[in-house]
Amino acid sequence: MALRIKHILFILILALLTVPAIQGYFQIFPDSPLHGDFEVEEKPTLFRANWLDGSYQAGMDPWLEQHIGFHNGLVRLHNQLDYSLFHKPNAEGAVRGKNGQLYEYDYIRAWTGVDFVGEELLDRKLRQFRFLQQHLKDNFNTDLVLVLEPGKASLYPEDIPDRYKKAEAGKSNYDYIRSRAKELGVNLMDLNAYFLKIKDTSSYPLFPKHGTHWSEFAMWYAADTLLKYIEDTRDIDLPEVIRDGVEISQELRSTDYDVGITLNLMCELSHRPMPYPSHHFRVDSTHRKPNVLAIADSYYWNFFNTRIPENLFNNQAFWYFYKKVYPDTYYGDKFVKDLDIQPEIEKQDVIFFMSTERFLFKFDRGFVDDLWGIYGIRSNWDALTHNKTSITNLDSWFADVITKAENQGTTLGEMLELDARFLLWQNDPEKFYGMFGPAPIANDIRNNPQWLADVKRRAEENNTSLEEWLTEEATYLLTNKYPEALKKYNRIRQISENIRSDSTWHAYILKKAVRYFMTEEEMVRADAEFVYWQETQEKDK
Repeated sequence: MALRIKHILFILILALLTVPAIQGYFQIFPDSPLHGDFEVEEKPTLFRANWLDGSYQAGMDPWLEQHIGFHNGLVRLHNQLDYSLFHKPNAEGAVRGKNGQLYEYDYIRAWTGVDFVGEELLDRKLRQFRFLQQHLKDNFNTDLVLVLEPGKASLYPEDIPDRYKKAEAGKSNYDYIRSRAKELGVNLMDLNAYFLKIKDTSSYPLFPKHGTHWSEFAMWYAADTLLKYIEDTRDIDLPEVIRDGVEISQELRSTDYDVGITLNLMCELSHRPMPYPSHHFRVDSTHRKPNVLAIADSYYWNFFNTRIPENLFNNQAFWYFYKKVYPDTYYGDKFVKDLDIQPEIEKQDVIFFMSTERFLFKFDRGFVDDLWGIYGIRSNWDALTHNKTSITNLDSWFADVITKAENQGTTLGEMLELDARFLLWQNDPEKFYGMFGPAPIANDIRNNPQWLADVKRRAEENNTSLEEWLTEEATYLLTNKYPEALKKYNRIRQISENIRSDSTWHAYILKKAVRYFMTEEEMVRADAEFVYWQETQEKDK
């Protein structure tokens, strides 16, 4: 009898061990997919070579882990235990705050100022934005508007875990952009400040407890503000949006549970009912529909999905993250880089450039760079700004720069400058040395103890100061490797000195700098480069 029981138990254990494999192959029981941003492993193809070298077996391990029976349910069980027992969210970037409030870390990072890219880059971008605003209005009657969307970290800082500390005043991208944009006279709609103002008086939450975007109800505050701005600025009456009422629902919709769902728990987190307004549109002959372009992030989606652009605007242009073009992409991917940007911009009545605090380290995502290249004054130094834009646009690269800045005890702005210069040197050394001359080589010598000791010895032997010999050594090396770059550097420096010493020329430069919202140094450099270009063209004739 005892032996029979052992046999039965043994068979049961074997059966249980085979159940996941059977489920994985036949999918007898439904197993809903996991949510979030992760890669699905592809099953490797079996060949004799990869079997013998072991790469097939190594490739099968992650595939089997993802495709074993009940995998998704077991992941949810594991995540539920971690969250319920230890308040640990197993989702990349998710942070559990006080009172069960869920945040995405990148919003907290922005609030703390860890991603503050520095005043120099933001000031340059904002001054160029201000010029573009004026230029588009004067020449095409197009209103360019900067919209700062609200962020959950700024709106609910009281629930952020104590381990995170608020940035010093003016040391976050949002704080600096808001302040400097006002000084420059940028057309600014600060929805973040507006939401903070109405936070305590709003009848419903502006942000859901387990979501990262504004609630669908709160979006209407933003929609009313945007539409009123268009009507006041363009002196027109838009078609009407008529509210039909608000439905209070226990079932969350739209993006109201967009962080909670990525936790992949067995049970939905408890939450209060949320409001969902309904509406319809009314159009008559007195209403006018303007051309409106929104260059925006994901906050614009629930505005777009209300069909406001379809019914109130003459177009539905939405350039998502300044990458994908909607609604065109619904019929096949269409990208901003494939558009002829200039006519697209010039036909708009209003352009809203919108960003939440999480993405302000990217600021313009290249939009300002592209338009400045069309309407502004070009300079070799634009290459550094473009390189910084490339770095900030790639999240993994930008995160590496943040880490390097922290490890080296320097500011993020300074590290961005160093990486942008390195990238320029790597891709175009002629341009790099034409801009900076022998100084970078002299700096390389200073950072090489053995090389520096040798230069110091020779300087002493020749009764010359170290700095003079460093410059001489660097100039000699540059002359031998990039002689044309050195000639360009020296000639542009000379032209710049000529500009400053000529009172009439200098006064013209100062006046021009004001018109283009450029600094004196930027305009002198740009004009000197232009004169140098003219000289080289004449020589080539």
